[in-house]
Amino acid sequence: MKNFLLRGATVLALATSLATATATAASADTGSGSSTSAVSTFHAAQATIKKAFTSSVASAKAALQSALTSATTTAQRQAAHAAFKAAVQAAEAARNTAVAALGTPPTKAAPGSSKPSLKAQNGAIDTTFRGAVASAKSVLEASLSTATSSAQRIAARQAFQAAVASAVSVRQSALAALRTPPVK
Repeated sequence: MKNFLLRGATVLALATSLATATATAASADTGSGSSTSAVSTFHAAQATIKKAFTSSVASAKAALQSALTSATTTAQRQAAHAAFKAAVQAAEAARNTAVAALGTPPTKAAPGSSKPSLKAQNGAIDTTFRGAVASAKSVLEASLSTATSSAQRIAARQAFQAAVASAVSVRQSALAALRTPPVK
């Protein structure tokens, strides 16, 4: 049960860090000809994504060490390693999704350049959302494959539901941050 709670905490940490990266990406100017502040914002978003990934992996390592310390059987140690592997895969998926949502780095150019279209920004937000749900689903599947009791399966599903709810909230916040499309 302790391992599943740690996995749930890891999933929530991933979702939270992904939320920060998504909000930063949604507010960043991307595309060719962006201003210097857009380049700085892009690099700050990349740094946030890297910190979130590093933090998630460190959390997974700590959970692995804790699980290995309390493990008394080979099956428990194998389950701890499987949980660690699933957490790292989820962190990688979240990082890759967030990096993909950032798109190509903006270039410095003359002022007066256009921002990415509303459609492109919505697409980036949706891609990030789908990646977060896919990541949570992979963690759920890994958790269910190592679950040995109904309480563990329930905890895994609850962690999945919490991660999906967090991803939905992040998506809604990012969409709300976009201004309304211009009327033609």
